[in-house]
Amino acid sequence: MNATLTAVALSLVSAVAYASAAVAQARLAGRSEPGAGVFRMLGRAAWWSAVALNAGGALLHVAALKYGPLTLVQPLGALTLVAAVPLGARAAGRRVTGTEWHGTILTLLGLGALLLTAGGTAPHETLSLGEALAVGAATMAVVAGLSRPGPAPDCGTRRRPASRPAWPRRSPRP
Repeated sequence: MNATLTAVALSLVSAVAYASAAVAQARLAGRSEPGAGVFRMLGRAAWWSAVALNAGGALLHVAALKYGPLTLVQPLGALTLVAAVPLGARAAGRRVTGTEWHGTILTLLGLGALLLTAGGTAPHETLSLGEALAVGAATMAVVAGLSRPGPAPDCGTRRRPASRPAWPRRSPRP
């Protein structure tokens, strides 16, 4: 197996380890009591198993960097998002929803675009300073546009007028 395939394989296993850890930690946090606090989590073996998965994912990521360039290994780390969707659905005992599939496909398209644009092997194939600044400016513009607050979602609830209290007042006892 050549070095690039080794880097890709290690990156994929790393992404699955990170995704598994994220799903496990999210499920553990969801099952804990709201006021329990962080220290209660630290006493659970399952939490530490998830921490070990995170550490394993990090070590695999570093090992992948030994065999492949950062421009290949780092974008493949985004596959954590892709792997977490079906892992999370399976752990919850449900199917992946259409919205989740849509987000997964968009993530894969973005990853493909990133690998195509940043995947040079020699220094002359990387972005120039002007191109890198243009990509950075375009990214900041997109993030700024997406960060604008949208219309408030209609949750089917009405707002209570400020003059009425949120709780019913009892009449004084005689």
